Amino acid sequence: LFALPADTPLYEALAAMVERGIHHLPLLEGAKVVGVVTHTDLVPATSPLLLLRRVERLELSRYAEEVARLVESLVHSGLPPTGIGRVVAGLNDALIRRLVKEAEARLGPPPIPYSFMVFGSEGRREQALLTDQDNALVLKEEGHEAYFQALAEAVVGGLIRAGIPECKGGYMATRWRMPLKEWLSTFRKWMEAPEPQALLETQIFFDFRSVAGELSLRPLEEAILEGSRKGVFLYHLAQAALAFRPPLGFLGRVRTEEGYVDLKRHALAPIVSLARLYALMAGSRALGTEERLKAAAQGGTLSQEGAERLGEAFAFFFGLRLKAQLEALEKGAPLENRVLWEALSPGEKRRALEGFRAIQEVQESTAARFQLR
Repeated sequence: LFALPADTPLYEALAAMVERGIHHLPLLEGAKVVGVVTHTDLVPATSPLLLLRRVERLELSRYAEEVARLVESLVHSGLPPTGIGRVVAGLNDALIRRLVKEAEARLGPPPIPYSFMVFGSEGRREQALLTDQDNALVLKEEGHEAYFQALAEAVVGGLIRAGIPECKGGYMATRWRMPLKEWLSTFRKWMEAPEPQALLETQIFFDFRSVAGELSLRPLEEAILEGSRKGVFLYHLAQAALAFRPPLGFLGRVRTEEGYVDLKRHALAPIVSLARLYALMAGSRALGTEERLKAAAQGGTLSQEGAERLGEAFAFFFGLRLKAQLEALEKGAPLENRVLWEALSPGEKRRALEGFRAIQEVQESTAARFQLR
């Protein structure tokens, strides 16, 4: 029986219910059940769990529209943006499981155990409205190519019809499909001799988790933790964490590109990379950026103050991007990761500057720690 402490924040309870597909959640004080909450207690009338229930039979072409409508209602309800990201990831997980189930019903039972895994922002459960696919197949052993090619095409094609576009870099199960032994070899090669392309792929693939299938991915998790104990891999991860800098210029003023600031490139990506680095240094396999920052602080690899400031910045920038994307959706404009700097309120500009400075300070300490320029 899944339960949570009675003092769990609302958004964590809601996200946990969506991730597990449950509609009633016992609350505990110690080992004693002191209450039960339902989805309507948490978000009346617009519960994500109602949409979760409908995902099984929803017309695929309506999925993206329904999710956007739900996100808008959750924003207005006051749910923290990172909590909304977890809810959207939970819905996407349910959609993938539906597509896998439909493919297996058509193709027959899988001939060998496998895992359909997701990575990137879906793996971290940090989904926004503007996202593409990041997925792959891990097979117990070689063979059965026709079956798993058909399964991959069915799921990837279904996600496209649901409004989740192909990954521009091709990181999808239709191209990335290997036996577990080969995945282990690939992961170790990336960590032991991380060339620029391999380093990019560790940044994408190492935020993985299984969404469907019976095959355990624990060996891959152990391989990453083993690799993260080696200085050369951490050194290259530190380099990657410095690749994108906050847009601060002379006297700490914000530099824009034609008046815009790219929140993904100059705010979210650096925090995600720093959190990954310091969590792995602490021996943690936490996936979410906020969870990684907490693990890093608890493990002593990142100061409590640094972790808290980065966590606050991440939540703010995530919410700012979500707000901008919802406004674009209302206007029928393309969704993007940029915001017009002068369109921000004085309070938003102040918080953005605080966030950029937090990133800059942790990047500077990282550069000194790893003797990087």
